[in-house]
Amino acid sequence: MFMYSKLISFFIILIIVMSSGFVHVIHSNTHKSLFTLTGQAQGTTYTIKYIYSSAIIEKNTIDLLLSDIDQSLSLYQPTSLINQFNNNSRCVKGDRHLLHVVRTSILISADTHGCFDITAKPFSMLWGFNADMPKSIPTKDLLHQTLQAVGSHHLSIIKDSLVKDNPNTKIDCDGIAQGYTVDQLSLLLRNQGIKDFMVELGGEVFSSGKNLSGNDWVIGIEGSDVYTKDQNFLSKKISLSNMAVTTSGSMKKFRQLGNLYWSHVVDPRTGLPVDNGIVSVTVIGKDAITADAYDNGFMVMGIQSSLLLADQSKDLGVHIVYVNADGSFSDTANAYFKRFLLHSH
Repeated sequence: MFMYSKLISFFIILIIVMSSGFVHVIHSNTHKSLFTLTGQAQGTTYTIKYIYSSAIIEKNTIDLLLSDIDQSLSLYQPTSLINQFNNNSRCVKGDRHLLHVVRTSILISADTHGCFDITAKPFSMLWGFNADMPKSIPTKDLLHQTLQAVGSHHLSIIKDSLVKDNPNTKIDCDGIAQGYTVDQLSLLLRNQGIKDFMVELGGEVFSSGKNLSGNDWVIGIEGSDVYTKDQNFLSKKISLSNMAVTTSGSMKKFRQLGNLYWSHVVDPRTGLPVDNGIVSVTVIGKDAITADAYDNGFMVMGIQSSLLLADQSKDLGVHIVYVNADGSFSDTANAYFKRFLLHSH
């Protein structure tokens, strides 16, 4: 089974639309309908809703694109390009999917000062998040040794090849691949002349144009039963058009080693699990690949640094849920994110 382990087990982005199937409405004397495509991909599900005069997108077309991306980025496909690269000591000839994802990852790694890094896979394996549970906490020496092969500076793109300068460097695109896939599905729709649509994969969303009511798409960000019911900030709605929203979270992902519990979120700069109180990060961005990468980076950066970087970027909205010392939950968001919030009356 193929799965990108996007870590949103407790924080689900729900798409709120008028209905599924298709609905007939009249727009400027043009008969248009809402069409819905659903399926399974990347260890999760996808939902595509678009408004058009006829059903011009077939599910088979969607699935072919998803399969093409799997052959490039899936760690669960033995012959995928990413596995070829990880098993090679030097380089592999890339395709458009792998090269674009790696190129974007390198840029965002630099922007987050290494808090987002696709080469951190060996650390996750040490802590047992991508492998069998280890019997003991990794030693400082082992972490230091592993660190020598971690860091986006080990990667380079030379013409059409992805190259590494350390044979032990391996990449894992789980923190960015679903966002990239959402963007590719959105591009497929646009190339067919569809302007009004919403694409969701594993909770990562991109919306374009308007919904059937002629308004921006409404997306709900819902908390789960890990939160107390009286904290209404855990149920928010945002209004979005031509933007993406993604979420990363850590509440139920822990590994027990000895008498301690360790978060699955690992700091790529140290190899140590993060303990900064952040429960989830939701990011609004210009595209899903960008938002997807930053929500993972912000999980590591911490609250104040994340808010500062988002504000410096000018087109990044961030909403953070965190746990207080007394075990209660609070949230915070930058001004850009708040622009998209729908307030209850």
